[in-house]
Amino acid sequence: MLSACTRRGVLVASTGEHRLTAQDSQTGITAVVTTGVWKPEAAERSRSDSQSHWTALHVLVANLGDTPVLLAPGDFELRDLRGFQYALIDPGATFYRDAPKLRPVGSYAREYRRDYDPGGPVEFIPLDVGGDVGRQALPWGVLEPGTEMRGFVYFEDMSLRANGGTLTWRAMTPGHAPLVQLQFDFGMART
Repeated sequence: MLSACTRRGVLVASTGEHRLTAQDSQTGITAVVTTGVWKPEAAERSRSDSQSHWTALHVLVANLGDTPVLLAPGDFELRDLRGFQYALIDPGATFYRDAPKLRPVGSYAREYRRDYDPGGPVEFIPLDVGGDVGRQALPWGVLEPGTEMRGFVYFEDMSLRANGGTLTWRAMTPGHAPLVQLQFDFGMART
């Protein structure tokens, strides 16, 4: 059992900043991860969710290259400094190109469904939720060249058990060919 003196923490860069950026010049992929921005409220979570808190990371992915990029839950991994993996919690948001003639280039629509490509290992927790948790989640789909997508990626809570960790995104094509592996190293700031 955890001590009553243990305080929750928030993931931060080694410099103490809440925003980390990784770029790959060969693929044109840029990812920006921001921590400590928003915490999903317990009232919006599924009743089957036994966690009292989640680790929520805001992720922006820009595809400035010439190859489509698959955004999929199986391609994201969060591990603490001891190597323990925290499961991704997936509300099932997806995106698709929306009426290209009616909307600006790079415009996407969102919907909730489970028939998307899960990407790498299917080691995530599907969770049906409404409200802001689902609406603001990073949706899954194929990111075309010259476009970007943003949203929150949710993981099991690591704020009481870890002193830091690494978020890894194994970016790949829609045909599952590897493109690049981006990593974000975090420490845990206790409040």
